[in-house]
Amino acid sequence: MWRWVLAVGAAAVWLYFLVPGIHAHDLTYLGIGIGSTVCVAYAARRRRTVQRRGWYLVAAANACFILGDAIGDFYDLVLQAGLPFPSWADAFYLAGYPLLFTGVFRISRPRGAAGSREARLDAAMVSVGALALSWQLLMGSYAHDATLSTAGKLVTMAYPVMDLGVLFVVVNSMMAGTGRRAAERLLSVALLVLFIGDFVYDLQVLHGSYAAGGPVDAAFLLNYVFIAAAAAHPSAAEPHPKVADRQERRSWLPLIAAAGFLSPAILLISSLGGTPVDVPVLAGTCMVVIGLAVVRTDWLFGRLGHQTSELTRRSESLQAALITQQALEGDLRHRAFHDSLTGLPNRALLHNRVQHALESSPRLSGTVALFFCDLDGFKAVNDSRGHQFGDDLLNAVGKRLTTIVRPGDTVARLGGDEFAILLEDIDDIDGAISLADRIVTVLRQPAIVGDQQIQLSASVGLAFADSGTTTESLLSEADAAMYDAKAHGKDRYVVFETFMRARAVERMALMNAFQGSLQRNEFFLEYQPEHALAAGTLEGFEALVRWQHPTLGRIEPARFIPLAEETGFIVPLGRWILDQACLEAANWAPVQGQPLTVSVNVSGRQLQDPQLFHDVQNALAFSGLSPRQLILEITETVLILNLDDIATVLRQFKTMGIRIAIDDFGSGYSSLAYLRQFPVDILKIDKSFVDPLQSAAGEGAAFVQTILALARELRLAVTAEGVEQEIQRDALTRMHCHSAQGYLLSRPLGATATRNYIASACPLDRQPGHAPV
Repeated sequence: MWRWVLAVGAAAVWLYFLVPGIHAHDLTYLGIGIGSTVCVAYAARRRRTVQRRGWYLVAAANACFILGDAIGDFYDLVLQAGLPFPSWADAFYLAGYPLLFTGVFRISRPRGAAGSREARLDAAMVSVGALALSWQLLMGSYAHDATLSTAGKLVTMAYPVMDLGVLFVVVNSMMAGTGRRAAERLLSVALLVLFIGDFVYDLQVLHGSYAAGGPVDAAFLLNYVFIAAAAAHPSAAEPHPKVADRQERRSWLPLIAAAGFLSPAILLISSLGGTPVDVPVLAGTCMVVIGLAVVRTDWLFGRLGHQTSELTRRSESLQAALITQQALEGDLRHRAFHDSLTGLPNRALLHNRVQHALESSPRLSGTVALFFCDLDGFKAVNDSRGHQFGDDLLNAVGKRLTTIVRPGDTVARLGGDEFAILLEDIDDIDGAISLADRIVTVLRQPAIVGDQQIQLSASVGLAFADSGTTTESLLSEADAAMYDAKAHGKDRYVVFETFMRARAVERMALMNAFQGSLQRNEFFLEYQPEHALAAGTLEGFEALVRWQHPTLGRIEPARFIPLAEETGFIVPLGRWILDQACLEAANWAPVQGQPLTVSVNVSGRQLQDPQLFHDVQNALAFSGLSPRQLILEITETVLILNLDDIATVLRQFKTMGIRIAIDDFGSGYSSLAYLRQFPVDILKIDKSFVDPLQSAAGEGAAFVQTILALARELRLAVTAEGVEQEIQRDALTRMHCHSAQGYLLSRPLGATATRNYIASACPLDRQPGHAPV
């Protein structure tokens, strides 16, 4: 719309000079002014911009100018008389200027603009310089005109003063760098045109050369047009752009300097040409400009001082930040290569030192030895006594290890309860082996953590480097030796031998084979029968998982179950076992009117899984198996993981009607206190207590009788595991053991064989050689 306003306004100004007659001129002049005022007011109201009040003030200033023109036209056209001086027209004209100044300030002043104070001071210096020129050309003549009354002089001189105000507004807008929007550029052009028109008009009036319809009127009319176009421009509703910096305002220094030299130049020219001048006024303007320049300089030095202080403060802040950064980098480097708990070197730093040792070993003619040390049973202690206790114990272990090595050796924590020791430049292999034995002995000694005493053991693997040994292979060999120490009873050390590498490779292959094995249906279940010894009747089955790998063949549970526990694969595997066992048991026919039970082993890792309870619920719901037919078997070592949490989970199962059995009873850490605390229903005597019963002397019977007596005291059922000899079965029957399972009664059976076994179930034949198969 602003282009239409500009085009129509320009056409109207051209029309002003084309219409014939003074009356047509006056009416066209008023029409352009009224149109401009209406356009400004309409644009401000329609857009509701932030500077709306400023545009309303500009519209009010236009209205005052129009009223002044209207009064002049009224005298000229209606009264056909000359306009008196001063008159109401002068009052409206002079009232319009303050409204215009205020409106422009509100429009062009960005909130919080930096440097606006300096911009106003610079504009003031330019205006004072212009005052000197105006006084010399206009105001001095009016001041000394004896034909004018005092009121006439004041009114006459007020017009140049208002023009200086217009100049101040324009220069301030430019100095402050706020005239960036197109609307403000148009407004600045309008004010500049107004200033030029007023100045030329005053000169023409002073010299009696003014005539209506001349170029001066074009300036006034273009002022109206540019103001209307500025108000209609879309940028009038936009926020202020970023204020120009001080570097950009340097381009205005010549104008400021010229304004400062105007008064002295006028004095110099008048003295050389003999032209009369008003020396006091010009001297006063010189003093004012000098005073403003002094203030401006003071502000400049103040700003420079503030900037210097700010730079100093920032420099100190940067230095402090640099020191902090250097300290942080050092801390990060330390954290990157050291364990956060014990402060010992971590796996990354150990890797670097092993690599350096291997590279340096040929030059030093020495041997490199690496120990891997893993605490036995630490997880149970950590879970039962809390993580803080476990952390304190790990710190104690780290300190013990550092006391038994040489100053140059490396003791590292690899994570969890695994530590490593690197010995460089070892000439005596026997000395390294002695150190391995000492590590086991030292860690076997009780540790005091807080006010509690704890006794652990450690499994240590030792590997030596030879020619061609790489960092990765040495680490792998020490790790393989450590796992071999665990596999052979723990609490010992093992020196790496070549065959262990194949075992480590097999271990890794099994761990990798877990991936996708359930989806490929590689696992299946077998069921081992459980019989009541007194009646010989079939009571149920224990579900046993088997793994048939497509390339590795049949893998025994003893090989993959510990790895599944270690890697966490036991959780999804246990969920699958539970689902499959419940589905199969739901289809078993009752024997002598009694439903058969199915026992499913639950690992410690599963008991700590918050989804276990929901998994059991889902398995029972999907299969339709009664909770009374499901028995969950847990090992004794599980009972000391976290007493409160384990007890809560087991009680939840008891409320459902599920029975709880302790598997391999007597081989772990059970005590009477544990049995009283947990909701146990069945004890399954470990095979290691059943094996001695095959002796005719009845060796080992005392242990079994003790367990049976404990069970009767606690009203618990007892099942003997691993019954393989008739003499064992007869001994258990005499001791009133409730039930048994083992190869004498039946080997584990597949799903189809299990259903056939149930179909042919009958009281157990007590004669030798007639056990069901």
